[in-house]
Amino acid sequence: MASKQLEEFVRQQCKEKGLSLRGLSIAAGLSPGTLHNLISREYQPSIFSLNRLADYLGVRREYVWQLAGLLGDMDYGPEVPLTDPRLKFYFAKVDKLPENARNLIINMLKALADYFQPPDNKKASSTD
Repeated sequence: MASKQLEEFVRQQCKEKGLSLRGLSIAAGLSPGTLHNLISREYQPSIFSLNRLADYLGVRREYVWQLAGLLGDMDYGPEVPLTDPRLKFYFAKVDKLPENARNLIINMLKALADYFQPPDNKKASSTD
């Protein structure tokens, strides 16, 4: 479901910048339909779209992710340490890759993390 917090944030940013939603979408490099879907439709937004929006608005990407409901109440800021040194090593390597390679790896990590998430933490399926 679309996040009311994200919708309110986007509308406030439009008001402050004197932009319509269409103008904001174009300025951020998104199609008007994509921005409309981000704030109004029942679908999980892509990290790519949220990142473009955050970058244009000059806010931390994690902030927009949280507004979109992707992070919940968890804190994924830079001050949260990684406890496994292997993760630090590989994440540092991934961070130096071109954006399209990073996006591919991030999408794969998301799919793996979702797959291996313990059953009691998974959201109930729509068939329940």
